[in-house]
Amino acid sequence: MFEMNPLNLPDAQQQQLIMLIVAGVLGFIIGYVSRQQTIRQMEVSLANIERAVEDCYRKPAVLVSDTDDEETIVLNRIRARAGEINFTRIGLASSANADDLKVIVGIGPFLEKKLHALDIYTFRQIANFNADDIDQINDLIEFFPGRITRDNWVGQAAELARKN
Repeated sequence: MFEMNPLNLPDAQQQQLIMLIVAGVLGFIIGYVSRQQTIRQMEVSLANIERAVEDCYRKPAVLVSDTDDEETIVLNRIRARAGEINFTRIGLASSANADDLKVIVGIGPFLEKKLHALDIYTFRQIANFNADDIDQINDLIEFFPGRITRDNWVGQAAELARKN
């Protein structure tokens, strides 16, 4: 009786072509959005891995744990915070070219060990301290506030560095 075949319509092929194009465009959009999400996830993962690699390249804190005396605990605590110092400004040094920091009035044997734990070995490094460095070092070595300034470590170190 009533027979309707959509393929017999005069514009059936055009409709099929339009639906095919729409399906292709939708597929492209969905694929593009999905790929962008994957790229973002991979970029976050890469950033995390880069941070982990940078952490590996940083100088590891050498912890002495063979004894539990108070001096070792303090030195380990100080050594763990050595990365907070701006060595690009004050300069880098190693124990191989260390000066005898005890020559500076106000620095004793234990205080020298604390400075060495922070990788501060030379008069030149101390001479390069500015006010912010003095406050930071004072905090890191757990020393009396203002003592570095009162004892004029920077001036003494500059004079000793000139003599060397």
